[in-house]
This record gives sequence, C-alpha cells and structure tokens, in this order.
Amino acid sequence: METERPIVAIVGRPNVGKSSLFNRIAASAPVSLPNISAVTENGARSTRKQRPSRKRAVVHDTPGVTRDRNYANVEWADRAFTIVDTGGLDLDPDDRLIDNVQEQVDAALNEASLILFVVDARTGIMPHDMTIADKLRTTDKPIFLVINKVDTERFRNEAAEFYALGFPEPMWTSCVQNDGIRELLEQIVDNLPEIEETADGTSGEIKIAIVGRPNVGKSSLINNLLGEERMIVDDRPGTTRDAVNIQLVHDNIPFEIVDTAGMRRKSAIKDELESATVQLAIHSIRQSDIAVLVLDVTEDAAQQDKTIANFIERQGKASVLVLNKWDLIEDKDNTTHPAFMERLDIQLPQLDYVPRVFTSAATGQRVTQILATALEVHREYCTHIPTPALNELLIELRSAHPPPRVKGVRPALKYITQVETKPPTFLIFGRNINRVSQSYEAYLVNNIRDEFGFYGTPIRIFYRRS
Repeated sequence: METERPIVAIVGRPNVGKSSLFNRIAASAPVSLPNISAVTENGARSTRKQRPSRKRAVVHDTPGVTRDRNYANVEWADRAFTIVDTGGLDLDPDDRLIDNVQEQVDAALNEASLILFVVDARTGIMPHDMTIADKLRTTDKPIFLVINKVDTERFRNEAAEFYALGFPEPMWTSCVQNDGIRELLEQIVDNLPEIEETADGTSGEIKIAIVGRPNVGKSSLINNLLGEERMIVDDRPGTTRDAVNIQLVHDNIPFEIVDTAGMRRKSAIKDELESATVQLAIHSIRQSDIAVLVLDVTEDAAQQDKTIANFIERQGKASVLVLNKWDLIEDKDNTTHPAFMERLDIQLPQLDYVPRVFTSAATGQRVTQILATALEVHREYCTHIPTPALNELLIELRSAHPPPRVKGVRPALKYITQVETKPPTFLIFGRNINRVSQSYEAYLVNNIRDEFGFYGTPIRIFYRRS
C-alpha cells in the first residue's frame, strides 16, 4: 500500500531563496548508495559507490530563474510529502511570460496542503511581501512564514519586523549554512494532513528526460501529455530553465518525466545561468532510463542535435526520437515520411536503431505514442537473453563470417554471455580479442539486434581472454 503524498508549496517574491530552500529540503531525503557494476575493456568487473546529486533546482541571483513548478518527493520522520518550488510571485506583471509564471504559482497553491511563505531577512519586509501575505490568507490553508538568509546573528535580531505580516511564530533558515532546515522539516511533518492509503503506488517509475535544442516544442509536448498547461510555453528561447520532474500514469504504468532546458552548443552559451541549466539537463539524461530527443521537422538536424545524440548514446541510455511540428509540413504525400526517415539515417547515424515518432504538440497528433513507444523501448532496455541462445547465434555468426585477421592474427571468439541490462551489455571470451575490429563488432551488434530486438537501446560488448 502507498499513501498519496500531501504537497507543500514554497512561495514568495523573486530572489528570496525559494529554490535554495527547495534544494535543501529535497536533499533531506535519505540518500541511497547503490552498487554500480561496470565491465572494463579487458573484461574485468569493477564495483563502485555512486552518490546521486540532490540538487534539483537551478539557483542564481537573477530574478525569475524558476518559472515552472518543480517537484521533489521527501521523507522525514516516517512521513512522506512532495515539495514544490514555484516562480517568484509578482501580482502586477507586465510581461506575458511572468503572467504565465503567476498561473503556475496559483496552480501550486490550489493543490498544496501546506504553504511555506519565504521572505528575505536581508531586505526586510518589502511591499510585495505584504501583498503576497494578503493573497495567501485567502487560501485558508496552513501557512509557515520562513525568514530565509538569516546567515548572521544580526539578521536574526532584526527579523522581528516580519511579525507585521500577521503570521504566527516564523521559522528562521539559512540555506547557505543549512541552519534551521531540520527544525522546519519537523514543523512541516507535524502539520501535514493525514492521507488515506491507496492501492496503487508509483514505485518503479520509468524515468524519461525530454531533451533537445531550444524551441523545438518540449514543454508543449508535456502539456499535451498532461492535458493541462503545466509547463510554461513561450516562443522566446530559454523559457524552461529548471529540469522539472513530473509524475504521471499512462496505461497503469507510472512515469517520471523531466522537462529540461534547451541545450545550445557550448560556444553559444554566454552566461553562467544558461550554463547551469544545460548542466542540469545533462544530469537529467544521466539519471534517466530513457532520453527522448525532440527535433523540429521544419529544420534540418543541427550539429547540436548530433552532439546531444552522441551524448545519449555514450551514456548508454535507451532513447526515442520525436519529430515534432509535423503539422507544419505542407503538401505531404506518400513519399514525405520515407524521405524524412532516410534523411535522419544520414544526419543521425548514431541513433539509427532508435524508433521515431512524428508528432504535433499543437494538434496533439500522436503525442501519446511517445509514452507507448518509451514503454516498449524500456522493456527492450531491461531484456536479458539466455546464454545458450547467445552462443548459438555466435557460432552461426563466426561460421558465416569469421573475424578478419589483423596483422596476421585472427581473433577466436569462443563464448558469449550477457552480464548487464540497462543498457544490454555482453561479455565475449576468446583469444587475441584485442584484434577484434570495429567493423566486426558492428557486425556482431547488428546481428544481435536482428535476432533479439533491443529496439531503441544501445548495445555494449566487452571482451576477456580465455
């Protein structure tokens, strides 16, 4: 049995430290240290501990960095809840994009069971703080006033003025020094509502990172999948900045989808903020089960698309290629689709084994097919082939085409077994294995695909002397 997690929303005006507080609270969940096994090039297995990064939101001095709702699950004192970071509240916006941010904050307030109202000890009470306080009181929900950036005793002594906001006993925190976070968490769990247990849990979620260059339609696709304007969409590049985690269930299968910032080429990144958002997108690929690379079909695949595709393949991630804005291609006929497929094979040969889904985020055309395809790919990603079947294939392959001689020496491949999944990884035993050519390894990989599938997933082969 699982419990539906109550939601705790972090709100406040821009630049008071909401995302820093979000990261501190998200980091409070117990950190597991799984054993990561790897097979080295000579076939030896190594095991190491890997500590996952707990930083979930981009933090920067520029106001308005957080725009979409960003969620993280937290467990503290045997209680589970979901923390949500929101954009800075500006109740009188003069920008369409900022107006969209306010809609996201309102959505977070509506779904929240408890609200953390964050203010800045360094600036004192600002007019916006008073206005936000009045707005929050209309929600009729438990509200904790969190005075953040109390980094010295002087700020603590001067924080008494915040009682004027009309909330009981404020909490003092310093995200820089990690002060007051434990006490705040204890107050949160003591005031969470009791939630009845439900039969369906969301453990074992398939993690999907939605990646691509700016303005290819990543956020619009997610909104279409969710059936709501969850992600802010704007035609200006850089609208999405955080890597935003979203849970959903499709055909009774739980997914966690991460909408990432557009990834421009390194030479085009001019500021520290964009660099941080791209690094978070890279981290999201590393932590995912499946990377969904979104391309704009109205443009040829750019060098940056190829760079992202190379990174996905090097990380050993299963992937799906989404060709978005298909509705904008005019005068389609029976040759249009095959021509696109052929051109993609030429432009992105490193992902020639990856399924393609032609979509339109604007019309919803085939958008749900992304999740159906991702589920199929995930099954292949987790597939383990019995050793006898592998060796039967190896015998056939080496009989039909023995490994070519390299410097007068022919490799002898004797035995194959699968040692890992996610990605499928195979270990071949034999003699003179250092003489196996890249072209022969490609021959092995292609025939393993032909025989066993591995639709949408890279294949790794390592060797060991015997």
